[in-house]
Amino acid sequence: MREPIGSVWATGQQPSRTQRRGRYLPESMKHPGKMLPAIAAKVISTYTRPGELVIDPMCGIGTTLVEAIHHGRHAAGIEYEPQWAKLAAENVAHARWNGAPGTAQVVIGDSRNASRLLPGLAGMAALMLTSPPYGSYTHGHIRSTRDTGEPGIRKWNHH
Repeated sequence: MREPIGSVWATGQQPSRTQRRGRYLPESMKHPGKMLPAIAAKVISTYTRPGELVIDPMCGIGTTLVEAIHHGRHAAGIEYEPQWAKLAAENVAHARWNGAPGTAQVVIGDSRNASRLLPGLAGMAALMLTSPPYGSYTHGHIRSTRDTGEPGIRKWNHH
């Protein structure tokens, strides 16, 4: 394992929308909790080598998978919600179409059953990278007057 240089990684200098433009399908912005691609890319490039396996047990729209295959790694993801698993698979296909050299698979299910959902991969991962589960309470999306030009605050994708 390679040690990172410094204690802070500059990965959030661009907004999520900018980091995803062209690399992810536009509907990816609908997911309420997204890992920044720059964070995933930095972790993957620091802690793995080309050809190694990266697993995301709560893959959402597939950010970890997409960044892994763009870096020549292989990836596997588990997503509990079918609509996000479908979008993760579509983002992986989009990445492959755009030249990502790695491979990835997405399965639908509960990550507590990872060994059954990803048979043959036990003990094979060089890295497990995920964003925490959000459960039934999420921060959702918020836009203020400054962002929308409309009075007040608008919220969606939240409980």
